[in-house]
Amino acid sequence: MLKEFSIKDNEFSFTKEKRSELGLRLASIQRRCIEKNIPVIIMIDGWESSGKGYVMNDLVRELDSKHTLVHMFDDFARENDYAYTRQFWRALPAKGSFGVFYRSMYFTLFNDLKSKKKLKNERIEDLRNLEKMLTDDNTVILKFFLHIDEDTIKENVEVLKEDKYRKFFVDRYDKKQVKKYDEFLEHMSDILNETNFEFSPWIVVPSVDKKEASKEILGMSIKLVEEKLDSLDKDEKVQLETKESPSKKIIENVDLSLAVSDEDYDAQIDQLQEEASNLAYELYVNKVPTVMVFEGIDAAGKGGTIQRLLREIDPRLYKINPTSAPNEVEGDHHYMWRFYNNLPKKGHMSIYDRSWYGRVMVERIEGFAKDNEWSRAYDEINKVEEGLVNDGVLLVKYLLVISKDEQEKRFKDRQENKPYKITDEDWRNREKWDDYIIAIDDMLQYTNTDYAPWVVLPSENKKYARLEVLKDFIDRAKKALKK
Repeated sequence: MLKEFSIKDNEFSFTKEKRSELGLRLASIQRRCIEKNIPVIIMIDGWESSGKGYVMNDLVRELDSKHTLVHMFDDFARENDYAYTRQFWRALPAKGSFGVFYRSMYFTLFNDLKSKKKLKNERIEDLRNLEKMLTDDNTVILKFFLHIDEDTIKENVEVLKEDKYRKFFVDRYDKKQVKKYDEFLEHMSDILNETNFEFSPWIVVPSVDKKEASKEILGMSIKLVEEKLDSLDKDEKVQLETKESPSKKIIENVDLSLAVSDEDYDAQIDQLQEEASNLAYELYVNKVPTVMVFEGIDAAGKGGTIQRLLREIDPRLYKINPTSAPNEVEGDHHYMWRFYNNLPKKGHMSIYDRSWYGRVMVERIEGFAKDNEWSRAYDEINKVEEGLVNDGVLLVKYLLVISKDEQEKRFKDRQENKPYKITDEDWRNREKWDDYIIAIDDMLQYTNTDYAPWVVLPSENKKYARLEVLKDFIDRAKKALKK
């Protein structure tokens, strides 16, 4: 992309405009985005010392600071403690807000000349999936690359070096790009070509003249965000395709008679818990992050199962994330945002008592997500989980199943003995039992993958499910540790 781009022959579209007026127009567009709850991401990347800071200042000058998030990305060191895409999820703006990124999500890729092909391809696929999820959810993503020639970058770096107040801006990235301009030109051009997605293309802007570059980016931002806003009403009238429910019925074929006697349970539980504890330490030492998802029918015993699993595990190694309805801040972001905020760092464990699968269950059934939203969530979730596994996460998913009669029995028992564990909503959900079973069958059909399979466990006998979860975790942990 860069190699074919002519800096000298490029014609700017907003030469006659004033930067101040363009800034005010962008602020007006921002107010429309606030009204329509449309998030906007503007990434400013390019060569070092190409004017990114200059352009960013012009971009944000007239914007409402309450609805503008400025974020700077640095190099993602391979020893980083978290999954690769977590840094980007955490930086996403809320609905109706602008996120202006100094450097882009591709900064590390642009500056790594020695990246292994497999790792580079995985990173690009992760970012492609992220951008697709966001644009499908009506996020506007604008990606600008500031392009300068070799003489200009050398001149800009020398000017900064001689400025006693700004010489600290010259860092190792500037020096490397000056020294190996041709290599970086080839490399960056390849990255731009590979990440020039139809739904979020790159816009290359020459920035030898920073003022003209700034006006071009302001003008293009106004134009492209306006086009998105104008298309929203039309898009809402289009009925998007949804997935059909598979004919395969999974839940009704679960053998609920599987059980363990009290004697057998007592004979096994202590040893299994001790082994799980030892493996948790090994996972920590080997820096293997673990994500455990627990889903199930109401009153199936998720909480008790989690408690027994963690009984002997050092509490410094894990965090339990109970998932309920999103709060105001969480609701203002993409549905996956709150879960990425709770991903574990290397060697630690995150346990989700209910999870992102609420998108295809409760949000589907209660109408909190539109048909096309929950329908595309299966593929979105699969890609998110694949990215986590590629990042070295040990991901395990458990679904606990009980019968409708057993649920009623447990509900009544809670009313009498543990009223704090039963609500009117639980009884209302029970009235939609058949709807939930269909949704669970769909979930299993569409998200049971080789890299993140579901473990479906009968929990009519709670002790049986508790032992099976412990055994499965032990087996998975050993495989992750290659024992």
